[in-house]
Order: sequence, then structure tokens, then C-alpha cells
Amino acid sequence: MDATIKGKTAKGKKGKLIIILRIFAVALIVLSITPFLIRAIYRAILLRNHAISEPGIDLMETVEIGGIQQCLYFRGHDINNPVILFLHGGPGSSEMAMLHTFQYDWEEELTVVHWDQRQTGKTYLANDAERVAETMSFDRVLEDAWEVTQYIQNKLGKDKIVVLGHSWGSVLGTALVQTHPEAFSAYIGVGQVINMIENERVGFEKTLEKAKEAGKDKDIAALEALMPYTAEEFSTELYQKIMTVRDYQTKYKLASGMELGPVISTGLSPYYSLNELRTFFVDIGTLQQELMAYLFNYDVHDYGITYEMPVFYAIGENDFQTPITMSKAFFNEIESPYKRFFSIPDARHMTMAENKTEFTRVLLEEIAPLIK
Repeated sequence: MDATIKGKTAKGKKGKLIIILRIFAVALIVLSITPFLIRAIYRAILLRNHAISEPGIDLMETVEIGGIQQCLYFRGHDINNPVILFLHGGPGSSEMAMLHTFQYDWEEELTVVHWDQRQTGKTYLANDAERVAETMSFDRVLEDAWEVTQYIQNKLGKDKIVVLGHSWGSVLGTALVQTHPEAFSAYIGVGQVINMIENERVGFEKTLEKAKEAGKDKDIAALEALMPYTAEEFSTELYQKIMTVRDYQTKYKLASGMELGPVISTGLSPYYSLNELRTFFVDIGTLQQELMAYLFNYDVHDYGITYEMPVFYAIGENDFQTPITMSKAFFNEIESPYKRFFSIPDARHMTMAENKTEFTRVLLEEIAPLIK
């Protein structure tokens, strides 16, 4: 009798254990698929709510530019609207993946073309990276930009387009409009690079100043340990120092770094697959070494102060990654048919996303009427 009861008890405990294990396994499965399910739902909602129909354009395509496959993405509700070629930052940091955080309102009045540059994002994945690495130089990427411009002009039937250069894109964009002024109706600089060495010096000093104001002794010590901060030539050591300073600039709201909100938004992008998102983790310092070396020796004055088209700067008032003080000083030197400087409040280096409302107002109400 006792043996029978004990046997039943053991079976009962074993049955309960199996149930618990099954529940645990189901919970693990649910937890593992939930992020992917949330991402799929979010992407589907964005794509549905921001669908574009004729006479607009919503076209992602890979075309041959500069002897390799390069990715372009066209979006806008009317192909007769003015066209903006958006040049991303980095080098090597696509902004196609995050366009949903700032661009949708632009598309009623503008057609926006994103381009993943050589060794970046979708373009990186579309080619043999080792073969492309052999071709990397600023002159090659500038020629790519010119080929992209001509492709857009031919595809959309435009004599002239607008360039919006963000951060590294402002280096490439300035060179592009100054090399081929006949093709552009305006230039818009956002996070405008003026002189990289001086940019870094001013940004570093501002960050150290903020740390001292906050009385953060550990931060002060960490920053002072990086001194001397700037150097005459780009190196892996210098790149690591820059990335460390970026972390502190982000902490003190002087730059745009790897903050949780933007990272999540990018991860949920309806325009980048999970495989494509992994390109954000490629070592830019190595992959873009030639362009980083060029960038570190860059001075905007090398392309002159006279522009043949209207020039607009829209700069975050708290941007000390590419210091607003330097942007203002150079902008005052510019000679052009028309120019305006916009200081965007409550914004840093990712100006168009950090104060989307004001940036969009400036773009659509102040700039767009002048470029039609």
C-alpha cells in the first residue's frame, strides 16, 4: 500500500516538473521571439502609414556607380518637387536606416534621395569589401557622388538638385557643389565640418569645461589623460581617443552618440534588414581609414568661400562634435547669391532628429520656397 502511494506521489511530482519545464520552455520561446515580433509589427505600421503612391516615388535600387554596386533610396509624394541628395555622415555611417525618425514630413514638398556610399551599409554588403577597399580614396568617393548626381538628374528629369550634407556628408557635399556648381540649386550644411583638427580641439575643450562645471572628478581625470588630444596625422590611437571623447560629449549633451532611444529606433527601421543593420558594427576606423585620414586633414577653406548657389547652414545650437561656433565663423565668410544660418535649439549633432519639429519647419518654410 505504502509503495503504491509512494509511486503515485513520485509520478505526480515528475508530472508537475514536466509541466513546469514545458511552461518554462514556452516562456523562453515567447521571450526570444517577442523582440522580432515587435519589430515586425512596428515596421509594418510605419510602411502602411507612410506609403507613397503616384505621382510620388518610393524606390530602393542598387545601380552601378564607380564600377561597383551602390544603393539609392528615393522617397517623395510628387516627383515634380525639388530633389535633395542626402549625404550621410561617418564616413561609413548610413542614415538611410534612420530616415523614419526625421524625414516623413519632408516628403510632401521634397523628394529625398539617400545613398549608401562606398563601403557603407547596403552598398558594403552588395560588393566584395576587400576589392572595394583597394579603391578607397576621397577623389573616388567624390567622383561617385558626381555620378550619383547625374543618375538622379537623368532619372527624375532635373537640371539641378539640392545637396544636404550631414557631418562627413558636409565635407563631401561642399566639395561636390564647389566642383560642379552648375548642377546644384542650393547647398544645406548640417553638422558642418570646418577644420577637423580645430573641430576636435574646440569640442574637447568644451567637454572638459562641462565636466569641470559639473564637478565630475573622474570624468576630468579621464579626459585629461587623453592629452595631448589632437595630432597632425590620423592613427588608430587617435581614432580611439576621438571615440572616447564622443562618449563624454554625449554624456554632457554636446554630441550625438550611442544613446538608447536612437539605437532602438534604428534597430526598428523598416528600411534595413537585421543583416544590413550589422554593418553598423563594422570597424569604421579600419574600413574607412583612407577617408578618415583625409577628413582629419580637411579644411573647408580649401574649397573657397565663394559659392554660385544659395547656402544654408542648419546647426544644432548644442553641437560641439562639429562646433557651432566654428560653423558660424566660417558662414560669415561665405559669399553667395543668398545665404542663411539657422541655429536649431535643443539639438546637437543629429540636428534633424533631435529637434525634428524645428528642423522640419526651417527646411519646409524657410528653405524649400527658395529652392523651387
